[in-house]
Amino acid sequence: MKLRNIIVSLLGMTCSMAFLSGCAAGMFEEEIKVEFINDGELIDSGAVTQFKNHKSPVLDDAYVPTNYKFVGWTTLGLDQLDLSSAANFKKQYLPGGSMVHYKDAKPYAVDGKTTYNAIVMHVDDIPVEYHYAVVAWYDKTSTSGINADQMDWVKNHLATYLTNQGVSADDVASVDIRGYSGDVGTSTGQINLDGDVDIMFGWGSVDNVTTTGSIKLESIYQTEALPVLYNGDVKNRTIHRISDDDAAKQVMGFLTSQEVLSYFNPQSA
Repeated sequence: MKLRNIIVSLLGMTCSMAFLSGCAAGMFEEEIKVEFINDGELIDSGAVTQFKNHKSPVLDDAYVPTNYKFVGWTTLGLDQLDLSSAANFKKQYLPGGSMVHYKDAKPYAVDGKTTYNAIVMHVDDIPVEYHYAVVAWYDKTSTSGINADQMDWVKNHLATYLTNQGVSADDVASVDIRGYSGDVGTSTGQINLDGDVDIMFGWGSVDNVTTTGSIKLESIYQTEALPVLYNGDVKNRTIHRISDDDAAKQVMGFLTSQEVLSYFNPQSA
């Protein structure tokens, strides 16, 4: 066979293989349309495949009545939700702003479409996992100067403090030290969405978290300075107590103690 014929033959085989590969990919890349509905109104839509996800929307505050909260999106009817426990409830919905994956949408697809319904509930009806107290810390080290190892120290020493204060072992174990990342707007928005944070540790001033961020001014019961030594410089951070519960006040007492302040800024010792 002449060289020219061999080259043409090889090119033909390559093109055929590429065509078949493209066909195979097309055959397996099923597309599912996803729609997000609130009280009969289409809020957002998109499509997911095995190789493409879709970010779910966050329901605008205009749709949420006073004393109600947007929880997330569910493929179930609202009357089908299991509210018997926070753990069961969380398995049934997708928080707003998180990704919809093909494997999650596929089981609920009807005629190639999966519908997600908004969950908007009165705050008193939302199942909440019990925590004696929840401390949110600003998990953006370049801004806050705080890292996970330091917060592990806080958690261990707080446990000792609460135990010495007579708090039960179960309550001590239930304290949640929870990191929030992103910019001020994103992190405070997630704190509002979670709705169970008692103390914010490591953010900026009151003005910063209420204007740049979305914490309501009337929600801040106490603010204390938190100088943090980071790379040789002191960052002027703050601690905000956004709950008036006795447990929150007790935990705040530890977080504003000289022991904690000296740990984060040895120069103040």
